[in-house]
Amino acid sequence: MHTAQRRRPGMSPTLSHKDYAGLAGCSALAFVLYLNTLNAGFVYDDRRAILANGDVTGLRPLENLLRNDFWGTPLVDSGSHGSWRPLCVLSFRLNFLAGGMTPMGYHLVNVVLHCVATWLVFLVGRTLLPTRIGIMAAGALFAVHPVHTEAVAGLVGRADLAACVCYLLSYLSYRRHMLSREWGSLVLTIILALAALLCKETAITGLLLCGLCDILSSVGREKSDNRRLRSLTILGFTLLCAVYCRLSLLPRPSTAFSAADNPTAHESCFWTRLLTFLYLPVANFRLLLWPQDLSFDWGMEAVPRIRTLWDVRNILTVGFYGSLLAVLWKSCVLRRSTSSMDFAEVANISLPLLRRLGGNSCHNWLGLTCECHHQLAASSYRSTTSTSDSSSKSTSWPASFMGIAFLVLPFLPASNLLFYVGFVMAERVLYLPSVGYCLLFGLGFGSLWQRAHGSRRSRMMLLCGLGLLLGVHGLRTSRRNLDWRDEEQLFRSAISVNPPKALGNLGSVLSAQGRYEEAELALRMALGHRPTMADAHFNLGVVHQKQHNFSLAVPCFRRAIGLRPQLAVAYLNLGTSLVALGHHRREAISVLRTGARLEGIGVRDRGAHEEARHTCYLQLSVLYRSEGRLQEAASILRESLKALALMAHKQRAVLHLRLGEILAELQDWDEAEHQQRLALQLQPEQGAAYVTFGQTLARNGSRLAEAESWFKRALQLAPLEASSHHHYADFLEQQERHHEALSLRLRAAALAPNDYTLQSCVADALRLLNRLAEAELWYRKAVTLQPLAAHAHANLGAILQMRGHRKDAVECYQRALELQPGHAISRANLAKMNLHKDTNE
Repeated sequence: MHTAQRRRPGMSPTLSHKDYAGLAGCSALAFVLYLNTLNAGFVYDDRRAILANGDVTGLRPLENLLRNDFWGTPLVDSGSHGSWRPLCVLSFRLNFLAGGMTPMGYHLVNVVLHCVATWLVFLVGRTLLPTRIGIMAAGALFAVHPVHTEAVAGLVGRADLAACVCYLLSYLSYRRHMLSREWGSLVLTIILALAALLCKETAITGLLLCGLCDILSSVGREKSDNRRLRSLTILGFTLLCAVYCRLSLLPRPSTAFSAADNPTAHESCFWTRLLTFLYLPVANFRLLLWPQDLSFDWGMEAVPRIRTLWDVRNILTVGFYGSLLAVLWKSCVLRRSTSSMDFAEVANISLPLLRRLGGNSCHNWLGLTCECHHQLAASSYRSTTSTSDSSSKSTSWPASFMGIAFLVLPFLPASNLLFYVGFVMAERVLYLPSVGYCLLFGLGFGSLWQRAHGSRRSRMMLLCGLGLLLGVHGLRTSRRNLDWRDEEQLFRSAISVNPPKALGNLGSVLSAQGRYEEAELALRMALGHRPTMADAHFNLGVVHQKQHNFSLAVPCFRRAIGLRPQLAVAYLNLGTSLVALGHHRREAISVLRTGARLEGIGVRDRGAHEEARHTCYLQLSVLYRSEGRLQEAASILRESLKALALMAHKQRAVLHLRLGEILAELQDWDEAEHQQRLALQLQPEQGAAYVTFGQTLARNGSRLAEAESWFKRALQLAPLEASSHHHYADFLEQQERHHEALSLRLRAAALAPNDYTLQSCVADALRLLNRLAEAELWYRKAVTLQPLAAHAHANLGAILQMRGHRKDAVECYQRALELQPGHAISRANLAKMNLHKDTNE
């Protein structure tokens, strides 16, 4: 049984039946464990990286994948992260082409990639680990480890999954190259390593790992040293070229990461930075050892900074690096204590020869020394044991060394030790380094298994321990997957680790769901932990704004602007809140103008910033237009078209349409028509553009027939768009074609049965045709849609008054005055009925 378990790593390229069984078992375990992620949605960073990314949804040409970062922001933009991952973004785009925005397809690809990575970990283990049981333990641990949930369940983790797959394929390809030194496998190695780099920046160490493997391994040593040197030279040159292109030719981030993302990097004290950054690898390794406390974000104060030498965590730091050096030292000692030859194979040749010549040992023969100590006179068991020990020594040292290399090298670029990055810790970054951790675990488990040779009880205890570990990890992974199913659960799960970030995000989610009291509580708790969070102040203002508490919303937006002056959406909401308060229009115009003209230096989400500026310009034009300042409204829209030259066609079309409407009011017909045609060129498939053009032409009394043709084209293009029918009906009513208008009104109301305005318009059309009984029914329906709207009750009162139902009409007018004491129409109609209501009561 012992000899069946021990094997020479990397010597047999063919897979046995047991190997196939192990591969299938580990991959199946990985697939089954992540099945409950397939019904998850887009959460957290997925929204920006996929839903709001024009490179994924096809709004931008394919070549933009090479110009923009992972989030769709141009690399030359001041707010770009500099994360250039075109292959990963391309995979998202293919997902979109295949299934649109259905999240299951995206999650399925992630799960399949994890299964492939597990399969490759098993194959990598075959090249390094001396026991089959150790290989299977490494593969199974990789399949179930809970630290992988962020990379697999979170869609943006595909960058880490794809990089890991290419990274391991590159290593396996180079192992094959080491056997034959042929060009094909070397070229494939380089291609796969560069593909890994195009998926995630941390994979840049792939070629370095291959070179280290060639230096340490005895595989292929029988080939010419010149060929080996040639391979290493090509690897080194390619690595230098890749580093040069990544750092010099591609734009790098021009703005430092925020203090909230990486507070230690902004720490002024050198010793605090040093001690904290030296501790971070320990904290990451703790997640590999015991992944109980997991979080979607480890920024802010989730990992408190080490400010003194007496911090107990410094002991852990010293112990971690000391243990790492001890393992490396032991590996070097094992290497020196064993010859570069494989003594077991030497014995197979030398001992039969010695037997014929009358010798009994190859230890000292003809003045030559051999360290394998194989004795002809020894028993079969002793010979087997000695051979096993010798072979184990000759294979364990490169396995441990390479395991550490797999653990350390991919982690270095994200460690903050070489250069600062935009995060303190991130679980998905551990996906690739965890390969090394699993290999070391497999090596240790295999060694214990060998030492337990002959002891059935010991081996059973080892299997039970392994099963218990895999079971605990599997349950934790399955439970953690549920946290990634929706944002509310994800943010709640991290409150104990990173309270301000988790509570702030949770408040935003609850606000979007209309759970305002819970949202306000969460946001105030977040600000209690960290009062300087601009996002939390802004979201709290949004909660008040949605509840129409504008007086409370305004100071929240002001504080958000004070903390983050480039937050354009805060200026937008502050301006709209000031308008709602009624007596701050001049200040609102000033605020909106400032927000519209923000350049957004260093903003991370360029798309959201430009969208906020776009809306600020539109709101400004509305305010100017409502005050009769049409020239200023037209001027601000012309400014917006110049300032937002890179906006999407849809947003630019809206600006052209709005400018055309204002120019039509100014009776500048030629320029108004020009702006409308520009909008049609930008959005030829949008019925709204045709409707607006028809409205513009309708203002010019000499082009009514042409205007009607545009309304009809809008109906042909968007027959299910209620607004197209509604605006065409407006046009027909202006021509006193009331029966035709009524049919369009009814069609619009049928398409949008919950739209108050459309239901009221049907009632108005019936009233114009003197069909008062039917009009009353539609007015009553409108009241049910907006029971708190004073004008809805006033309209119903008016039709009841026309039908002679004076008592019911009075009740409706009185209800309107209760809802809006100064409602002019209700007061006037009551006065006409000699039933004036004293609104001061």
